[in-house]
Amino acid sequence: MEPIRNVFITPKQFEEIQSKYDGICEYLNGEILFSSRTSQRHNRIVRKILSKLDAYFDGSECEPFSEQIEVIFKNENEQYNFLPDIFVMCKDAKTLGESFISSPKVIFEVVSEKYSDNDYFIKARIYQKFGVLEYNIVEPSGAITQYTLVNGAYGTPKVFSSKDIYTSTVYKDLKIELENIFHKGIGQ
Repeated sequence: MEPIRNVFITPKQFEEIQSKYDGICEYLNGEILFSSRTSQRHNRIVRKILSKLDAYFDGSECEPFSEQIEVIFKNENEQYNFLPDIFVMCKDAKTLGESFISSPKVIFEVVSEKYSDNDYFIKARIYQKFGVLEYNIVEPSGAITQYTLVNGAYGTPKVFSSKDIYTSTVYKDLKIELENIFHKGIGQ
């Protein structure tokens, strides 16, 4: 869904709108981006990736979180409040209430067909700007496009297919067999 344009919404106004909206809404430096709830397939992929990350980070100083937790990207001139599908924060992460106010090390966004531009363009630009080290765009059809921050910019992405083994560029020994992630579930 397109953001509300030509009307500047303050962070405080956003919080009020967000509390009343029965869907997902994210703050884009004065604009609001609304989207609907996710599909079963989207939810299944998020759950499977999250379970692999949970097992990997168990007992470490880092932890994966899901879209129920807000990440605020903010500097003197801009503010973005996002709900990444999956993200990794470590012991040094800063919080404001239940929200994180420091950049995740790794983010996974599972693409929704109607909102793919948000993940490929809007969020990629913002995640790069605010120093997210690894950004993974997950296509439910069976691919992950991985962007790695090098010298402050995302270079040429690496693409993993459903037959590949995903390997993190931040956590070198984090590997996930993607065939298990994209395996269809009940009703599919």
